[in-house]
Amino acid sequence: MKPVVTLYCIADEAGFRLLRGQGSEIVEILAAIAGDFDDVNHEFAENGRNRSGRGVEINFGHGKTSKAEIERPRLARHVIRALEAEWAKGACDRIVLTAGPKMLGALRDAMSGALAAHVTDLAKDLSDVPAHKLYQHLKGASQV
Repeated sequence: MKPVVTLYCIADEAGFRLLRGQGSEIVEILAAIAGDFDDVNHEFAENGRNRSGRGVEINFGHGKTSKAEIERPRLARHVIRALEAEWAKGACDRIVLTAGPKMLGALRDAMSGALAAHVTDLAKDLSDVPAHKLYQHLKGASQV
């Protein structure tokens, strides 16, 4: 029986990683940060996950939009393009997408229906977890 290969996408508002996993062995195949893309103002997310939140405005619903709400969909489009390109290579059998809830929503919005059919998502920010420790966080999601 052919072993199942999973394509993992771990994203946050500061960047993303694509990893390939077979069982407990997970290796990074691509990583990018928001600053790598000319159309994404990465300063709002400069400090990464669960950080100080520099650049986030408090708006109390008065029509202002935070910088994160503007930049998140821009970065999400780049993440999805990279994910689609890797999926098109045909080396993986399934996709697991992990991100915090807001980024996960932006990624889902940017995703085509054809790709979405292959994706299991996990609303969990694992952006700071090293590749060698990811299996413990992902083993339930990757058995779908």
